[in-house]
Amino acid sequence: MNNYGSRRPVNGPGRKKKRDPIIPFLCFVSVWLFILGAIFIFASIKNNSPASPAGTNESGTNDPGVTVGSPGGDGTVDPEGTDDPGSSSGTSTTPEPVTYKEATILSAGDIIAHLAQIYYAEAAGSNGKYDFTNTFKYVKDVVSSADYAVANFETTLAGDSVAYSGYPRFNAPDEILDAISGAGFDMMLFANNHCYDTRLDGLLRTQEQFIDHDLDYIGAKRNPTDDAYAIVDVNGIKIGMLNYADDLSGGNTERRTINGSAIRDGDISYMNLYNLSLLDELYSEVDTIIAKMKSEGVDLIIAYMHWGYEYHIEHNSQQKKVAQALCDHGVDVIIGGHPHVMQDAEVLTSTTDENRKTLCFYSLGNLVSNQSRHTPDFDVMNESYTEAGLMVTLTVRKYSTGEAMVSRVETTPTYMHRYRASNGKYAHEIVPLTLALDNPSAYGLDASKYGESDARDVFKLETDLLGDTVDVFNSSIVLPAVGEPAS
Repeated sequence: MNNYGSRRPVNGPGRKKKRDPIIPFLCFVSVWLFILGAIFIFASIKNNSPASPAGTNESGTNDPGVTVGSPGGDGTVDPEGTDDPGSSSGTSTTPEPVTYKEATILSAGDIIAHLAQIYYAEAAGSNGKYDFTNTFKYVKDVVSSADYAVANFETTLAGDSVAYSGYPRFNAPDEILDAISGAGFDMMLFANNHCYDTRLDGLLRTQEQFIDHDLDYIGAKRNPTDDAYAIVDVNGIKIGMLNYADDLSGGNTERRTINGSAIRDGDISYMNLYNLSLLDELYSEVDTIIAKMKSEGVDLIIAYMHWGYEYHIEHNSQQKKVAQALCDHGVDVIIGGHPHVMQDAEVLTSTTDENRKTLCFYSLGNLVSNQSRHTPDFDVMNESYTEAGLMVTLTVRKYSTGEAMVSRVETTPTYMHRYRASNGKYAHEIVPLTLALDNPSAYGLDASKYGESDARDVFKLETDLLGDTVDVFNSSIVLPAVGEPAS
């Protein structure tokens, strides 16, 4: 309609003829149809044009809420305009740098409690308690600086209902574990020839004391069905650990013994022992354990072995045979004890994979005992070596690729300083030689007339015996290229 209503206008003389009102209306509609079509065409062209840089809006300003990409895709585009099936996002990005995490594992030798040590601890204690802390005071910083520390516990804790005793049947006061734990040790090895000195009762009670003192342990069981191995998580790296002892029967299987003592029926299932005539049983069990540990994600395997001839500074053929088999079966590091003296070390090569190497320390010697060149009535071959011990620290790396390896090995030679103290009893102090020889008095070596000279002698014995094995091993390590260590 127009402004005249419904009445048709009349044309008269002198008047301009009026235009039909439908024509402007059609023109108006046509213009708007044209405009809408233009808008549609423009939008279509825009949608088919190259995308704006990701992270910017049309005005070129940053817009973190917008990711520009191909329609219906995953929010990213291939800058070359082609799909990249090797990239989940479709973008070409710089690979993440390889990172790693580390853990240090310290292993020490035999902790033996002879009566002379118990007498000193009794005199040092109070209120009927025994105090062994003096023994570990000089190595506490070294031990506790490791992420995880292990030592061989070569005595039993049968309680005070059984007389405390030293060789040949060891039974020590529980307080020795206070000193051991206080020094920074985390795990006790209990597969050794003295673990059965106070029979099954002592074997079980010792394990209970480990637990009460918050110490891990392997080598013995509270139940025959318990696992014969341990996996410890150190800084996110899983270390698998085995601990076995030669029963010292020489391969005799007619009646199972340990250290010459008959094992009562059923008791052997509580101990991790092996027999030289039954090595296939050992290897089969190790195979099963390693497979199980790997299924649980273990990164590195250490076998702690109690073996060899006492007071021999070179390993024997049986140690070599078992060590080579462990290498072939997949053990990464072997650390031995029992001879009460240090023995040589070597790098073994797997007979099934020439690229696989296993570092083997045949014996770390004594960490502490009453065995010394100054001990009365103690006359054995290589007696001066009984004062010598070795602490081995493994640095283990696990890379973000999943690869794990020993990236460095360090050794700390120790000297067991036995001397008569002011209370008339014999003190037994473990001295870290690499530190003490630079400052003898700070490590108590002036407490006896022979302390410093014996310490220097022991240091030479140890370094000569170890040779360059560790240096050669360290120099052979090839580390992957990495970025910064993972935090």
